[in-house]
Amino acid sequence: MRVRVIPYAELRRQLLPKGQDALWLDLPDGTTVGDVIRQLDVKVTDRLIVGLDGAYAPPDTPLHDNAELTLVTPMEGG
Repeated sequence: MRVRVIPYAELRRQLLPKGQDALWLDLPDGTTVGDVIRQLDVKVTDRLIVGLDGAYAPPDTPLHDNAELTLVTPMEGG
């Protein structure tokens, strides 16, 4: 299956080559959100918010073909 990963903020700088806005992954059936997070070696899992097709997705959520996975870290400051 093919999944589109869209990272935001600091994750964009960590995961994408300069100038890209998304990453396409070819994954085996049965892959979960958590599997992708581990594969991408995301370092901020303690404050990571993951969306799957526009809804919150916990790590054990299975992915499907043409899914859109959004990775966001909350902003801090004031």
